[in-house]
Amino acid sequence: MTKKPWTFVRLPLIFMVSALLASCGGSADTPDPLAVYKNQEPKWESCDAYTMDDNYRNLIPLFGDRVSCAKIRVPLDYAKPAGDTIEVAMLKVAAGDQLQHHSAIFLNPGGPGGDGIPLVLLVSWLWEKADTSTSSGRLFREIPQNYNLVGFSPRGTGSSTQLACTSPETLLPTTIMAADNSWDNAQNNLYNARLKAEACLDNPLTPHINSDTTARDMDIMRHLLHEEKLNYLGISYGTWLGTWYAGLFPERVGRMLLIGNTDITTPLNDTTLLQDLGMQRVLDDVLAPYAAAHPTTYGLGSNVEDVRQVYRSFEKYLLDATAHLLNNHISASANAHNTLLALVAAQKLQEKLNENNHAATSEQEMNSWISQATFVNYTGSKGNGTARSLALTLNKDYFRKVRQETSTVNIGWSDAVSWAVQCNDAGTSYDAQAWVQTNRFDALLYPVFGGFTVENPCIYWGGPIVRRPAVENVARAGSIVMLQSQMDPWTLQEGALKSFAALPNASMILVENDYTHFVIVPYGDECIDKPIAEYLIYGARPQRMTTCKGKPLLTYVVP
Repeated sequence: MTKKPWTFVRLPLIFMVSALLASCGGSADTPDPLAVYKNQEPKWESCDAYTMDDNYRNLIPLFGDRVSCAKIRVPLDYAKPAGDTIEVAMLKVAAGDQLQHHSAIFLNPGGPGGDGIPLVLLVSWLWEKADTSTSSGRLFREIPQNYNLVGFSPRGTGSSTQLACTSPETLLPTTIMAADNSWDNAQNNLYNARLKAEACLDNPLTPHINSDTTARDMDIMRHLLHEEKLNYLGISYGTWLGTWYAGLFPERVGRMLLIGNTDITTPLNDTTLLQDLGMQRVLDDVLAPYAAAHPTTYGLGSNVEDVRQVYRSFEKYLLDATAHLLNNHISASANAHNTLLALVAAQKLQEKLNENNHAATSEQEMNSWISQATFVNYTGSKGNGTARSLALTLNKDYFRKVRQETSTVNIGWSDAVSWAVQCNDAGTSYDAQAWVQTNRFDALLYPVFGGFTVENPCIYWGGPIVRRPAVENVARAGSIVMLQSQMDPWTLQEGALKSFAALPNASMILVENDYTHFVIVPYGDECIDKPIAEYLIYGARPQRMTTCKGKPLLTYVVP
C-alpha cells in the first residue's frame, strides 16, 4: 500500500534505550532524550531520487564526486522524542580540499516552504565561479574549497516527509481585493481560507511543522556533521528561521549571514500585509519611471503617470492575472525587463479585449491572435518572443477567472508548509473582520497588489502552538551579518531595520536603490562582497552599518 505523505515511523524500543544509555556513559540518571537521533549514521549516497528541478540537477556533475545526499530521522514531536519519527533530507557539496576536516555552512532558501537542496547547488556553483580578478572574488572561491556546503529540505518539504492539505470541499472563485474590492469577493476569500485551514488542521503532521521543530532538526544535523557551531546562510523566511535557531541555541551559533530580512518583532503572517506596499512601490517608483524613460522599447507611455495609468485601468480578471504574473518577477532587479514585458503583454490584451468588446472573444481566438501579434519594437532575443509567452500565461489565467473555474482543496507541500509555519509560529493578530477591512483598505492604497493575501488560513487556525524564543536570546549569539536591499518588496527595509535595532550583535549591509529580494553574493561590488567574504572566511565582523550603492537598473534591463 502506498504510504501517505504524513506516515510516521516508530523507532525500535531496544535501539532507543541502548542509544540513550550510550550517550551518557552507561548511566540512566540523566539520559539524553535525543541520543538516538544524535547517534545515527547518515548514509551518504547518490542524489538521483531526490526532488529537484532539472536545471539544478544538471549542476551536480560539475562537482564530480563531491555531491551526496542522505536522509536522517528526527522526532515528529520533540516533546515526545520516543514517539513517531519523520525523515529530513540533506544534500552536501563537500569541500574541494578534502585532505582535512572542514566546517559546514547550512543554507535555507526561505518560503516558508522552500527546499534548500537545490539552493546549495546554485550557491556552490556561483562561489566556485566567482571572478578571480577581484580580491573578494578570490575569497568567495575559497569558501567551497574550505567549507562543506549543506542544503536540506525542511520537514514537510521536498525530499523530506511531505505535508499536504487536501479535502473534497470545493473552493469558491475569487480575486485579490485590488481587482474586486466588493464585500462578496471578500466573503468568498474568507470561505476559502477557512476550508484551507480545516484541510491543513486535519493532517496530523501539521502541528509539527513550525520553525521551532525545524530549528531543532537543524541542531540534529549540526551534531551529525560533527560541528561544534552552526554556520548558516538564510534567505527571506530563512532569516526568521536562523534567528529562531539563535534564540534557542545562542551558544551554538557560528557565522550567520541573513539575506532579505524578516521583521522578527512582528508575527510572520502579519508581515505579508507590507508586501502589498512593497510590490506597489517597486512598480510605481522604479519600473514605471524606467518604462517612461524608454518609451520606444516598451510603448507604455513617455511619462510616469501615463505608465501608471496603464496598469491601473485593467479589467478585474486581467488585473488579477497580471498581479499574480508580476509577483513571479518583481522580487529581482535582474527580472526587470520581463516584469515590464508582462505589463506590455497585459496592455495589449486589454486593448484587444476592448476592441472586441469581450463578446466575440474566446481563449482560443486570443491565443491565435497572440501568436501573430507585435508587442514591442525591440528586436533582441528577449522581445516579442518573451512578450508572447507572457501573454499566453496571462490569457490562460484570465479566461480561467472569466469561466469562474475552481477546484477542491489540494495544497501541495510548498504552500502547505508556508501556511503551517506562519500559523503555527505566531498566528496572526487579526480576526477575520479586521483582516478583510485592512485588505480592502490596502486595495485602495495599492491598486495592483492591494489585498494580495486576503485569503489567509491563519485567521481560522486557532492561534500559534509554539512560542518564539526571546529576541534577547538572539542578541546573545555570536555576530550576525544582515544583507538587505533598500527597496526589497517582500521583506521590506522597514521590517528589516526593526530586527536590526533589536540585535546589537548584528551588522547590516544596506544596498541602496536595489529592490532585489535575494541579493546574490558575490554581487560584483567590493563594498558589499569584501566584508561578506571576510566574514565567512575569517569571521571578521563588519562595522555596525555599511551602506553601498546598488547596480543601476540599466545593467539589468535590455536597452
